[in-house]
Amino acid sequence: MVLIVPLYALAFILIYRPLDFNLLDEKVLPWLNIEPSLKNTLLSFFIVLIGMAVAAISRVIMTAYTKKRAISYVGYIVWVAFEIVIMTLIYTIASVFTADEQDISAVFRNTLIKTILILLIPYVTMYIYFIWQERVRELKSIRKRLEEDENALQKAYIQIFDEKGKMQLSVRREHLLIIESADNYICVWYQSGETTRKMMIRSSLKLVSEQLAGTNILRCHRSYMVNLDRVRVLRREKEGIFVELGIEGLPDIPISKTYSESVTRWLMTEQRE
Repeated sequence: MVLIVPLYALAFILIYRPLDFNLLDEKVLPWLNIEPSLKNTLLSFFIVLIGMAVAAISRVIMTAYTKKRAISYVGYIVWVAFEIVIMTLIYTIASVFTADEQDISAVFRNTLIKTILILLIPYVTMYIYFIWQERVRELKSIRKRLEEDENALQKAYIQIFDEKGKMQLSVRREHLLIIESADNYICVWYQSGETTRKMMIRSSLKLVSEQLAGTNILRCHRSYMVNLDRVRVLRREKEGIFVELGIEGLPDIPISKTYSESVTRWLMTEQRE
């Protein structure tokens, strides 16, 4: 803001001087005995320096102000209006002190109009840029929240895919009970309200166990995977180790020697936590 606006103003003054945008007539700076065009150029740089100083001081104050409280769009426009008025006052005072018999009100009015016309485009452009930057920050914040919600949603739900990689079932983690192998299919047991349901999906238990790696759904037998969060009883019998989920109509799930260590370790870790 501090750099772009004054540089634009300088270019505007130099390019459109034929249209009387030089802010200088023959009466201004009469003591400077040099070529008028050079005099105009020097004054243009002087004007730019004043503009940069005013903009820099104003933006420092604005930065300190906005650290404690927000500034609205209307407040920003009012702030910019004060900047333009201050610049105009400085230009007017410089003009009055370097020329004789000038109407102060006329000089102020003429300078104000020209200052507004010169600064209109860069201020509006920067205003739009600031709004765009704010919208970008808001979109990034929204995108971040959506990603966090999506991650939370993914953690809350278990997705079951078929052998072609198409999702066939998405169920809340705590509602998934067991997954049973059935030849070229798997049978997914889950709770829907008070009812226990099952769904056949064309896939293999090996493929599903790879898809669910890192979750609490573990392989416990060559024919079963079980949601260890739902295990209520772990019992040892002559035939081996079994887990019960305490749900009517659901068979007891055997744990084979191959998977007993990993299942037991997971259950013991959860118990300590």
